[in-house]
Amino acid sequence: MRLYDEQVEGPATAALLKAAEDADLLVLGSRGLSGFTGFLVGSVALGVVAKAARPVVLVRAGEEAVNEHLRAHDRTASGRAGNRDVVLGVDVNDPYVEVLDFGFETARLRDARLRVLHAWHAPNPFTLGPGEVGLVSESQRAEEWLGFLSAVLHERRDKYPDVEVLETVVDDKASNALLRAATGAGLLVVGHRLTERPTVPRTGPVTHAVIHHVGCPVAVVPHSGLLVVGRRRRRAAVGSHTGPVAHALIHHVARPVALVPHD
Repeated sequence: MRLYDEQVEGPATAALLKAAEDADLLVLGSRGLSGFTGFLVGSVALGVVAKAARPVVLVRAGEEAVNEHLRAHDRTASGRAGNRDVVLGVDVNDPYVEVLDFGFETARLRDARLRVLHAWHAPNPFTLGPGEVGLVSESQRAEEWLGFLSAVLHERRDKYPDVEVLETVVDDKASNALLRAATGAGLLVVGHRLTERPTVPRTGPVTHAVIHHVGCPVAVVPHSGLLVVGRRRRRAAVGSHTGPVAHALIHHVARPVALVPHD
């Protein structure tokens, strides 16, 4: 690995954003802890995370490579060896390819297990619309969400057969669920949608919460807001079939969806 340093003149946020344009990854160190856990994040780091077009990893001061490894009693309790888990937060309604690829590739490079988490909320019986069914048990809803999550991850599992994946769905706020899941993890991966108004630095409530309260490094992966869904090519030219995941996304999400054919 080649290391070099450079001094530039100008605002720190602008300088870091410019440096990130030619990089695959931007790493920022924190000044310490905010309270008992989390990062003490200043305006520079928040501005970079909000505007960067490349993934940004926030690392606490004092973090070392040895911290990535499971301790002896952790290996005994889990029956696993190697590095700490990579936790990936996924919204099955917005499964952005940039975020999924970063999580899987990072877990592969670290030789770590990938724990994929989706948080959902049971509907309020007073807010159910016409024709919606509210008399479904929590376990049935959880099983349904787990099926959606498995479908979203299907292509990535095929692409990364050596990555061990643990799929989890919980009934809770996304920020709360991610903070609990990231306890003892080596890295937490979350997505961040690039705003159409780059002059307004916003990280979103979930990203903002985990940055300030999580106890492990955080990777914030930007995405354009375009949902990219794979579609298997069919030998027969007659008729069309998008598959259940693509069909559901096309008809139920309020954002553009790109269908990418594959064999």
